[in-house]
Amino acid sequence: MSGFGGEGSPQNRLDSMIRVRSDLLGRLSLFDASVWLGEPEGFPLARPMALEELLGVCRRYGLIGALLSHWAGSTVAPQDGNRILAELFAGGASAQARKLGMEIGAVWTGVPVMAGEEGPLPAPGRDVPPPWLGGVRLFPRSHNFPLSPWLLESLVEWLLAHRLPLFLWHEETDWDSLHAMTGAFPELPVILETQARKILYHIRPLFGLLAYRPNLYVETSNLVGPDFLGYAVRHYGAGRLIFGSFLPQNDPLASIGMLLDAGIAESEMRRVAGGNLRRLLERRPQEVSRTPGTPAGEEPT
Repeated sequence: MSGFGGEGSPQNRLDSMIRVRSDLLGRLSLFDASVWLGEPEGFPLARPMALEELLGVCRRYGLIGALLSHWAGSTVAPQDGNRILAELFAGGASAQARKLGMEIGAVWTGVPVMAGEEGPLPAPGRDVPPPWLGGVRLFPRSHNFPLSPWLLESLVEWLLAHRLPLFLWHEETDWDSLHAMTGAFPELPVILETQARKILYHIRPLFGLLAYRPNLYVETSNLVGPDFLGYAVRHYGAGRLIFGSFLPQNDPLASIGMLLDAGIAESEMRRVAGGNLRRLLERRPQEVSRTPGTPAGEEPT
């Protein structure tokens, strides 16, 4: 009989499992679509982190890339959140991340604007977005506008012109509006985020929409449920999922664990972990589109 410290002991088996999972995690090249700065709203146990601390936490969890968002874009004003992010990148945020072996970009907050109005984004048809911009997020319910094609047309034209995806929390709209919008703009990649409330109770409309809208992607941070991630990969393809953690509101190990335990092939894990997001970002030549060791223009696996 093996002793507690013998070759077949529970401790050695546990150590072996840890090594196998750690090695796999190192091969996945995690690129996080949902890392947040600023004071969280509705998460009393979460504390805000300054950029340096946040990047350090990302790196400890094995992330090699991240898109940063700022709570002020939702809770204060789109202009405020976008300005803070722009100032961080102007102050050397990208170089700070590269010292840790990471590449970072940002997601700005947008709203539909009226003719002649100065909005939170560069002017459609005139200005170009900064090279570190990786997408635009809308908060229709919080900012009091419908997710209607007739209202979003000029904003979507700007996103398409600069090959940027649209981010959207699932609780910020309804499924009929999302169905209509993704159908009206079939060339626009829409990344539906599973925050801030669990999408568990909306899984039927979510999977139904995935079946009919190939431009819809699902961020995984709150895709909590029995076999949800594995089911989505088997029925709709690994290319439809985008890894996100919702750090620091969520522990990234929750999202990482769901991915490692999804029962899918390593090649599919790699797509979910970062390959899909990098492919979307590589639609335009920008620094955020490349992760360490990935030459510009090379398709990550």
